[in-house]
Amino acid sequence: MNKLKLNELVKSQDWTMFGIIASIYLVWRIGVVGNWTKECWILLLICLLGVRKDQIDVDWRRFFLFGIPLLGVFYYFYGSGNGFWWKIANWMFENNRHPWHWDDYMNAIPLNTGGWARWIATPFLDKAMVWIYNYGFVLSLWICLVRSFWTRSIKKMLSYALSGHMLQFPLILPFYNLILLHEVWYVNKQPDLLHRVFTDQNSLLVAVMNCFPSMHTSISFAMLLLALREKDRIFKTMMVTYCASIIFSTLYLQIHWLIDVFAGMLFAYGTVKLSDFLIRIGSNRMLPAKFKSFYRKGTQTADNHLPV
Repeated sequence: MNKLKLNELVKSQDWTMFGIIASIYLVWRIGVVGNWTKECWILLLICLLGVRKDQIDVDWRRFFLFGIPLLGVFYYFYGSGNGFWWKIANWMFENNRHPWHWDDYMNAIPLNTGGWARWIATPFLDKAMVWIYNYGFVLSLWICLVRSFWTRSIKKMLSYALSGHMLQFPLILPFYNLILLHEVWYVNKQPDLLHRVFTDQNSLLVAVMNCFPSMHTSISFAMLLLALREKDRIFKTMMVTYCASIIFSTLYLQIHWLIDVFAGMLFAYGTVKLSDFLIRIGSNRMLPAKFKSFYRKGTQTADNHLPV
């Protein structure tokens, strides 16, 4: 009798509403951990305006069973990932395993310093570019991840995550371990336009190395490429504008070399293609048929792939 009452109680609950509340709370926590400013939230909200145009036919409750834990995993690694990255950077600096030093070569290439990007430089533009650069490394990815969550697509969430930090971090480390290239302003003994404060010389040197390829460029360009696959014009326009601004900021602020940017774009393209391949293999060959059947129960979608 008690079991019957419990089943009736469970069925009577509005689990969709509970899932929405939990999702909003998780997104809010992501912003808190990232110290998002009001501009970050406004940008996210604008990108969510046309989300229904890209939503897929999956029941909210079934999506929440997998989508919320997956977003939670991304949130967990987001909170701990920054410290892990700086441990790796410090390890590379301390072990000094850079057989190739490129400062002089890069500085000798015409237009490679990106100084031409500052042909119009104002205090307002300086401030805007600093904000774009400081948040661009993670905000471009999180906007796409959060939006893909509200499209109810596990596949899109995985595509953005894999094409971003999940694949790019391990794949870019060999470049950073082999090539020593410092930021443009440091090589040319100019002021740091980001106005960073370094506790000592070692922390400065760790912060200004690892330029090739530009990971600010590779993350934002990967998000741009994936955003172009969506239907909503508002989202595509905003992401193309924002991601292009991130790439431009690396040159405007005299951080990355022009060749770093081109290399970052090529690296991003390869990562997106690798992500597509891995998801296709996982969806077609590794995903259990029972999972596909359960996930798509009650929908009009007939194929056996992960939701797109």
